Amino acid sequence: MSDMGNGGATGYRVLVVDDNADAAESLGMLLEMMGNQAHIAHDGLQALEMAAALKPDIVLLDIGLPGLNGHDTARRMRADSGTADAVLVALTGWGEAEDRRRSREAGFDYHLVKPVQIEDLEKILAHPVRAAV
Repeated sequence: MSDMGNGGATGYRVLVVDDNADAAESLGMLLEMMGNQAHIAHDGLQALEMAAALKPDIVLLDIGLPGLNGHDTARRMRADSGTADAVLVALTGWGEAEDRRRSREAGFDYHLVKPVQIEDLEKILAHPVRAAV
């Protein structure tokens, strides 16, 4: 998959998954100000349920979730035909080479270290492509 054909950072269905409600809401508001449709989930199981109905273009997924962690959630999304082609972005406090390798193996396309820099998010939204980790 190359470009999602949108030509810019507007109009994507974005699922934000973070157990920190304030962080998730803030990121959701930022995404909406950028012209996207943001939806919020607070754990992996809720994210899978929402993704099945929403079929998001992009999923911003925290790794350190309670219960079903972000790596396992990403693997399940990749295995589901409704979300297999979504651009998956890992959001984490861990940014070492081993952390990036684990994200890649779980099916993430991008790996962003918290706090997320707006510039990094804008770059992904401008041209969201698969397998860019």
